[in-house]
Amino acid sequence: MPTAFVFAGGGSLGAIQAGALAELIAAGERPDFVVGASVGALNACYFAGRPDAAGVAALEAIWRGLKRPDVFPVTPGSVLEFLRGRGSLFGASGLRRIVEMHLPFTRLEDATLPVSVVATDLSGAAVSLSSGPAALAVLASAAIPVAFPPVEVMGRELMDGAIAGNTPILTAAAMGADRIIVLQTGYACSMQTPPRAAIARGLHALTLLISNQMERDLQLIGSKASVHITPHLCPLDVSPFEFSKADELILRARRLTADWIAAGGLSEPSGPMAISHDHSPGMGMDVPLAFAFDPVSYFSEAGPVEGRAELEAVHEGRRYRFASEENQALFLAHPGRYLPQYGGFCAFAMARNKQVKADPRIYAVINDRLYFNVNKSVHGQWQADAARQIELADGNWPGPVRQP
Repeated sequence: MPTAFVFAGGGSLGAIQAGALAELIAAGERPDFVVGASVGALNACYFAGRPDAAGVAALEAIWRGLKRPDVFPVTPGSVLEFLRGRGSLFGASGLRRIVEMHLPFTRLEDATLPVSVVATDLSGAAVSLSSGPAALAVLASAAIPVAFPPVEVMGRELMDGAIAGNTPILTAAAMGADRIIVLQTGYACSMQTPPRAAIARGLHALTLLISNQMERDLQLIGSKASVHITPHLCPLDVSPFEFSKADELILRARRLTADWIAAGGLSEPSGPMAISHDHSPGMGMDVPLAFAFDPVSYFSEAGPVEGRAELEAVHEGRRYRFASEENQALFLAHPGRYLPQYGGFCAFAMARNKQVKADPRIYAVINDRLYFNVNKSVHGQWQADAARQIELADGNWPGPVRQP
C-alpha cells in the first residue's frame, strides 16, 4: 500500500508541518513519496532530501531561524514597480536564497524520496512538477499572486499551488498512493481583529481557501485512498505573515500530533471533523457549530439525526442544532444532560490524559452520559473496558464532568 505525505500551504504556519512531521517519523511512518504545494513545497522538498529524524530536526531549526524579511524582503525597487503596476510587492530573492541554501539537492529527480511539487498555470489548472530545477519548482509553487512574481517553468508562467488546489490530495492519489497522510497547517481561527497589513490579510484569506479545498478534496477522493489528516492548532491567533512564533507552533504541533497518533489517528481515515474548528468566535466569524447532529437525539432509540438550521441554540460559545422544537426545548432546559463528556473530545484519548478531536458519528451512551471517540477501531478498544476508561477520563478531564 503506497503511502504519500502531502504538505499543504499556509505561509509561516508551515512551521506546524515540521512539528507534525517529527512525530510521524518518531511513530515509524515512512512515505513512499511526498507531494507539496506553496510553503508545503519547501517542506516536502527538504524532507524528500533528508527523510529521517535528523533531517526533520534540521527542518525545525530552519523554521525557528526564519524572520519575515528573509521571506518577504521589501526593496525600493519592488515597491516602485508594484506601484507602477508592473511587478509584485516582494521580490523572490529572499525565498530563492532560503531554498538554494537549504535544499540538499538541485534537481527534483535527485531527491532521496520521489517528490512532486504542485503549482498553478495561468488557466487555473494544477501543474505537477517532479523533475527539473528544484529551486524553480518551489518558487513557482510558492508564488503568491501580488506578493511574488509568477515563475516561468518550461515556457509556462506558474504561480502558487493554492489557487488550483493547495492540498494536493488528488495529485497524490493520481500518483498511486493508497494511503495519504496530509500535514495541514490550518488557519488563524481566533484572531480578535483582522491582520493590519494587506499582505497578511491576503495570506489569511489564502489559508481559509486551503481549508475549503481540503474538504473538497476529501469528498472527491471518496474511498479511492485512505486519507489521514494531522491535527491543526485550535485556537490559533498567529498570522501566516508572522514568523516569530515558529518555536511555539512546532511544539504545539508535536504535542497534538503525538496525542492524535496515540489515540489511533493513523488507524482509520479522517473525516470532516479533522478540518473543522471549534474555537470561540473571532474576527467577526459566526459562533462555531459544535457538530451537525441534534445532541438530544443521541438519547433516543433511533440514534442521532442531523439538526435543522432554523432550530438552533447557543451554549458556552457553540451553536447546536435540533431536529424538533421539542428537542430544542429539552436542551435549553437542561443542556448539561445532553452535551458530550469531556467537551466532545475523544473519550479513549482522555483516559490517557490526551485531548484529541473526536468524530460525533462514533458514540456511545452509557448511564445517560454521551461519549465520542475518534474512530471505530479506537471505539472498540474503549468499549471493551468502558467502565475503567470512563473512570480514568473523568479524573483527567480538567473541567467538571457532566452529570445526567
